[in-house]
Amino acid sequence: MITCNGNIQADAIVVGIDKTKQLMQHIPKEDATLIYKYLETRSSNLAFASVQVFHCVCEERVKVYFLIGQENGMSKTRDFSDYTAARQVMALAMKEHCQSLAVYVDTLSMRIETLIDGLLDRNYEFIQYMKNKERCVVEKINVITSSLQVKEINSLCYKYMSMYEGIYKARDLVNMPPNELTPRKFVDLMATILQGGGGKVEYFNKWSLEKMKMGGISAVGKGSMNPPQLVVIQYLGDPDNPDKLGLIGKGVTYDSGGLSLKSAANQEFMKDDMAGAATVVGIIKALQYLKYPVNVMGVIPLVENIPSSMSYHVDDIITMYDGTTVEIKNTDAEGRLILADALSYAQEKGATRLIDLATLTGACVTALGTIRSGMVGNNQEWMNQFFCVAEQNHEKVWQFPFDAEYGESLKSQVADLKNIGGRDAGAITAGMFLNHFVRADIPWLHVDIAGTAFCEQADKTGFYGATGVGIKSILELLRSGSIEKNNQ
Repeated sequence: MITCNGNIQADAIVVGIDKTKQLMQHIPKEDATLIYKYLETRSSNLAFASVQVFHCVCEERVKVYFLIGQENGMSKTRDFSDYTAARQVMALAMKEHCQSLAVYVDTLSMRIETLIDGLLDRNYEFIQYMKNKERCVVEKINVITSSLQVKEINSLCYKYMSMYEGIYKARDLVNMPPNELTPRKFVDLMATILQGGGGKVEYFNKWSLEKMKMGGISAVGKGSMNPPQLVVIQYLGDPDNPDKLGLIGKGVTYDSGGLSLKSAANQEFMKDDMAGAATVVGIIKALQYLKYPVNVMGVIPLVENIPSSMSYHVDDIITMYDGTTVEIKNTDAEGRLILADALSYAQEKGATRLIDLATLTGACVTALGTIRSGMVGNNQEWMNQFFCVAEQNHEKVWQFPFDAEYGESLKSQVADLKNIGGRDAGAITAGMFLNHFVRADIPWLHVDIAGTAFCEQADKTGFYGATGVGIKSILELLRSGSIEKNNQ
């Protein structure tokens, strides 16, 4: 829980320290005196965005202070540094096993949104499978101010708590081991997560998918004893409005590569290949709290890509939901096949705008590393807006080129398309493949989160595992009305 000027007895206090130390006039005199004495023992002031932990004993009670180095004035260029500092504070608070945290926001020369976002982003752990691990998340955060509007800050607190309710649920799904999260178990868990939130949910099993001629989903799911599923979720916040955002999330609950088997090293972390699907669930969950007057349809194809005598083969030709024939040249290029069917279905069911999210290509990681997600699409104005919203919400993206010439490598001599274009420009040609299944009059955005969906090594704050990337940016697009504006 995070609130403003709440009645919380805090285990630790967060204070900003600038060069003049004038900001400390906003904290209780007792705390200011202790901090002054601590700083007198330091030859230099705290560097900008650095964090120090200060312990002291006062009246037989141990006090813990987190001191953040501040600059006088604010700058847009340092916003991400502020966000990182807020995450670092929370990591230290968890390490100190603090149950409650008081933040004197008047001492911090940063955006209140950045502060809240950074604190909540780091306040997460995944310990469900650890028998004796003590829970370390901070239960209560109190933002204390005498100069800002309390009502407005509490509204921000609710907004971010709602967002992170969805992000934490998405992270939990991605962090689960693949033996515990098969396609069917994903469906069951999703039903529990979204229970009671309203809206309409439809489920399609293996036999339904075959009858519907969902050739991509059916082919990829053939090899596993855990059959494929398709889930369609409708959030209708404005039923009379014809505008509807279609969200498509890649849901490969485990990806061995199929018959084009990955190496042992490359199979590690492949439980995260359903991060796009988890992102869609997280967005719908957050909307259940936020109640935005928008319409969203989530389409989630779920498969397990496993080799067996039933698996689809290299050189197979499959027929997709929209009738396109595809020559299979690599069974490890499976994500685009299930996404293509889902994109076609979303358009058929009335989506007026599309975003797909997928851990789609290793080529995206090669190009952008783990810092930025890749992006392509068919509407430059909308991509520009998504880029700006993502940056403001500390989710970095980068647009790849999308020249028509890149699509040449997908031409087949025996079918309409090949499912892979070769080694060169792999992230772009994967996007080109998906573009084939999107009508020209429907704005579409593809976000490749292969490098950003999962933190494979603990970062500087000790964070490890699923990130929930994409949820904040898309929720902000919905809140700001950017989607409706572009449809007018």
